[in-house]
Amino acid sequence: MLREIVFLFLFITVLDANSIESQLGINIGMNSTKNETGSQFKNPSVGVTLQYNNYVIMPRFDLEYVNLKNEQASSLLKGSFNGVYEFENSTTITPYILGGVGYENVQEGTKDILESHAFIQGGGGVSMNLPQSYTVNLEGRFLQILGGKDEENEAIITAGISIPLGFRKVVVTPRPIAPRPIIPRPIIPPVRPIVLQTPPRIIYTNTNECSVKTDLPDFDRDGVADSLDQCPATPCHFTVDSYGCPIKTTLKINFATNSANISNSSLSRVDRFSRFLLKNKGSLIKIVGHTDSIGSASSNLSLSKRRANSIVQALIFRGVSSSRIHAIGKGESMPIASNKTAEGRAINRRIEVELSYPQRRK
Repeated sequence: MLREIVFLFLFITVLDANSIESQLGINIGMNSTKNETGSQFKNPSVGVTLQYNNYVIMPRFDLEYVNLKNEQASSLLKGSFNGVYEFENSTTITPYILGGVGYENVQEGTKDILESHAFIQGGGGVSMNLPQSYTVNLEGRFLQILGGKDEENEAIITAGISIPLGFRKVVVTPRPIAPRPIIPRPIIPPVRPIVLQTPPRIIYTNTNECSVKTDLPDFDRDGVADSLDQCPATPCHFTVDSYGCPIKTTLKINFATNSANISNSSLSRVDRFSRFLLKNKGSLIKIVGHTDSIGSASSNLSLSKRRANSIVQALIFRGVSSSRIHAIGKGESMPIASNKTAEGRAINRRIEVELSYPQRRK
């Protein structure tokens, strides 16, 4: 039975191998089946996971084998379906929580003591981003048996690595760090502080660079009145929906000819966009690459995908969760200017961003 389940899991993985929104995880751990008087992590385990990252709550399928020592069974084979939620932040370490249901098949068990049953489980962990969207994970779970008599719960700790499926290897040019100038601190005479009863909280400062689109009060000048605007700090260059929330923009990223490396002059734009995404956590992001018509259609399609993936990797490196973001390429198929002139071709070599909100605001 173990061989059939493993074969089925690997078959599902192969079918999904072209999706950049999924990860294959391999982990080892220790399992404690007797926790009434304290956990005893003495049973080694090995497992594989398949996680889909293009949802706010990410589905994850787990298959785990536990070798029992000095217990009234020889081994456990567990399969489960879980939901994973990440707490996105601006560091390379991401905490998460999970919960799910599954079934535990007991090999050579003892009746009424250690038998096969369904279970529910919950837990959490942390993952650390590595280059090219690899991650290492440390996780703890607590499992509650359903329908058992003497069986009550299990505790599990695991460590492992997750491998992205379908990503191409790309290189992000590191941004040079200029030495910080030493500026002497001015001598400021002491000033008696003035305490305000209700200090104002500045959410966004409008530089008046946006054009006026409505006669109604519109602080960020996106065309949606302040009384209806649910995203009151939208930058000028975004297209917005009826809620005033950004849904589309074009990133002015410069690439060298036939290259997917982000130029140093464009890294500041990537920095600004990553900070915007970290402040607007309710969105999912699609990075769309486009090219001009120089070269064959197939080579341009491949180039557009590599460039879009370069942007994805750069955003992930800056703390944007991989669960929110994915890349596609359109090649030369959607020009917005003439490819007969150098100026038009430069306009067509672009990166577009599309945002969506799975939990629609009301």
